[in-house]
Amino acid sequence: MPSDNEQIAEIFDEIADLLEIEGDNPFRIRAYRNAARNLRALNKDVRRMRDAGEDLTDFPGIGKDLAAKIEEILDTGRCRALEKLRRKVPPDLGELLRLPGIGPKRVHALYHDLDIQNLEQLQRAARDGEIRELSGFGPKTEARILEAVEKHRDSERRFKLAEAARYAEPLQTWLEGGKDIEQVVIAGSYRRAKETVGDLDILVIARDGRQAN
Repeated sequence: MPSDNEQIAEIFDEIADLLEIEGDNPFRIRAYRNAARNLRALNKDVRRMRDAGEDLTDFPGIGKDLAAKIEEILDTGRCRALEKLRRKVPPDLGELLRLPGIGPKRVHALYHDLDIQNLEQLQRAARDGEIRELSGFGPKTEARILEAVEKHRDSERRFKLAEAARYAEPLQTWLEGGKDIEQVVIAGSYRRAKETVGDLDILVIARDGRQAN
């Protein structure tokens, strides 16, 4: 579980990202980013500071508005300002921010100029050559975006080894109960105990393959 400082910093970073996607005031965006950075650099826990009666506005970069949000997060674990922003933008836009080389400014352009709201639309626009037409992008950036999307979607189709085991081992047991089955072996990345598994490769040896079921 993240510390209070890290939790608040993550919330402020997300607020800054969403404000930038919305095209909000740059000074307001910078205030949230500075506050997040300063919270991470703070060598004291902000909750203890608050509970000890310290004035949060004495902390660099924290005015009354941000101090009130810190209080709200500490007391409730929520931030109404963030929840309001999340309702204003498509829910899948945040996934675009996780792609390497795509920050809030580029998401802003993709969303407002091409109405791209999710990875599938981003992949299609990149394949169709639409992204290179945007100011500040170009063919090389478009190619990098397409590569990043495809890698991300490939990784999504993989499962943790423990998750794969929930399906692999019962399936192996079921196959071993088949008629004329001599051996069932789960091969591939599962057998090699890789951290993630994309699919299950199963080798079945039967006395007569034509009769096995």
